Order: sequence, then structure tokens, then C-alpha cells
Amino acid sequence: MRIVFIVTKVGRGGAQRVSTVLAGYLQDQGHEVHILCYEANGSYPVKDGISVTQLPNSKNVLAKHIKRTKAFFAFCREKKIDLIISLFRGYDYTWLYRTLFPVKLILSQRNDPKAEYDGHLIPWLESQLYFRGTDHVVFQTSEEMEYFGLRIRNKSEVIANPIMEGLPEPWEGPRRKEIVNFCRLSPQKNLKLLIDAFRELSLEAPGYRLKIYGNGAQREELKKYIEDQGLDGQAEILPFSPSIHQEIREAAMFVSSSDFEGISNSMLEAMALGLPCICTDCPAGGARMVIRNGENGILTPVGQVEPLKEAMLSLIKNPALGERLGKEAVKVRETYSAERICRQWYEMIQKVVGIK
Repeated sequence: MRIVFIVTKVGRGGAQRVSTVLAGYLQDQGHEVHILCYEANGSYPVKDGISVTQLPNSKNVLAKHIKRTKAFFAFCREKKIDLIISLFRGYDYTWLYRTLFPVKLILSQRNDPKAEYDGHLIPWLESQLYFRGTDHVVFQTSEEMEYFGLRIRNKSEVIANPIMEGLPEPWEGPRRKEIVNFCRLSPQKNLKLLIDAFRELSLEAPGYRLKIYGNGAQREELKKYIEDQGLDGQAEILPFSPSIHQEIREAAMFVSSSDFEGISNSMLEAMALGLPCICTDCPAGGARMVIRNGENGILTPVGQVEPLKEAMLSLIKNPALGERLGKEAVKVRETYSAERICRQWYEMIQKVVGIK
């Protein structure tokens, strides 16, 4: 089988990382795999033998779209592609190609659809057109899938994100007085909520530091917000690091304050490192799907400072609780292993393309 993945950037984003992991797995099963992207900066490793081709670009939006459509059609016809996979709601050229030629198309929803589509007419119309016109849709959570009508749900299933391979072993020993998060610096993550909760926490548990690692549009705004809250020297925004997992594994806890998520890769990775994890119970239910509240992590209400502060304080006051949560959290390494999740994808792909 000849397969092509469509991604925006090979080296950034959860969907892009999952695409490269899945591409490698499918190649190991004996299939010919290609990746088409808008930007190839090489941050995520791509297995030898998988071609990475950058689609053309242009400053003119219309010209760019025409060039990319022509290049996509030419590539798929030259390589005799059998299956197109996009971990996104899709593009008009993938939908059109699938309509015109005997090829299978699998699309995916990777975030809370209410946040992505409610009040946003064009993305909503695209989701309806492309999901109805695809052969299969993969959702990260049941809550995501239930947003859509029966026509889409009937050709859908839920497959979680895999955990990144090669993570350091969980830390055993005293933990640093650090509260950490690593994510894209965007309003979706509601990092101001985390900063506000940390400000309140610091009044009752002095000596702790908040470290937020990441890049994104809110970097300068968040740095100023920390300064305005009088937290200079206690909280800081740090650039994302290639060795982020090694740097945070000794932290006291990981805290995610997002307003909405699919399944947070940073949450899964922090749990796999054995960090006690606190996450807002946000739509579309990814944290709730993974975290059993009080057993392998703590869930708090979305957008509320006091419960988030109290959850952090409970881990500080009761180190045994944090140790217990961390030991249970590590079990996600098996539940969401790359091998297990890729096997789920492969079984679904075999059904879609008719391979027994």
C-alpha cells in the first residue's frame, strides 16, 4: 500500500508528531510511506526511507493554493497513492482528489470541536463537507465525536494519542520546589490562570517556583503578566527545550490550566515521567479520559483559581499523595504506548482499505 500523510510542519505540534510516529510504524509493516508538508524543519525524526516533500509556497494566497493543489495532485498520481491521511479536518484538495480518483482518505479531529467550530462558520462548513466526504474520521475523545451528527459518527472511532518514545525513566528521590508546564504559549492554555493560582499559592507555600516552558504568540504578554503580579524571580517563561523531559523530571508537579484540549501530549508525557499531575477538566474530555481523579492525577474545574491553588497546595502538604499519584500515572506508558496506539490505527486502516 502507498500512503501519504499531509502535515503543516514536520517539526512542530502534537498532530505532526503523531503523524511521524504512525508513518514509521506503517513503513515497518511493509508499506511505502510519504509525508507532504508546508514546512519541513526536521525537529521530529522521520525514519529512513520515508520521503518528506515540501509543497510549494507563495506570498499570494490564491497562487499558493493553486500551486499546492497542482503539486498534491501530481504527487499522488505519480506515486500511485492508495491512502491519504491528514490529522486535521482536511483540505479541499484532499477531498477533491478522493472524489475524483480511487483513493481512500482518513481525516482526524484533534481539538475541542465546540471551541474550533461554534461561531466560526467557515471551519464548521469545512468540517461538515470534508468529514462527510472522507472514508473514516479519527477522534481523540468520545466527547469530540459526539459533537457531530450520525452520518459522521457512523464512520468514526476514538483513538488516543501515543506517548512519545525514549522518555527518561521516572525520577525517584527528593523533588525540587518547582511547578512546571510545557506547552504552546496561546490563549487556549489559559496560563494566566496558572500564574494567578501560583500567586495565591506562594502566599501559603513560599519557596516554590513556577516554570512555564514554551514558544508562541503570548510569550511577551505572559512575561509582562508575571511582572505585573509581582512574581519576578518566582515565576518565569522559558523557551521550549529539546531536553525538556530531562529538565522537568525532578519537579514537584506538572500543572495544566487549559480551557480546552483534545488529549494533551504534555500531560501524557508528564504522567509517563511519574510527575504528580493536575489538569483542568476541560473539553473535549481528554484529561478526564486519562486521569482518574485522586488516583493517578487531580482534575480541577476550568477557569477557577481557588480549586487549582488548593490542588497544588494538597500536593505540597502531602508528599505521600504526590508520590502515590506519580506511581499510578507512570502506567500510561503501557496504556498509551506508541506500539499499542499505532496498532489501533493500523487495524482501522486495514478495515478502511479492505485489507484482511
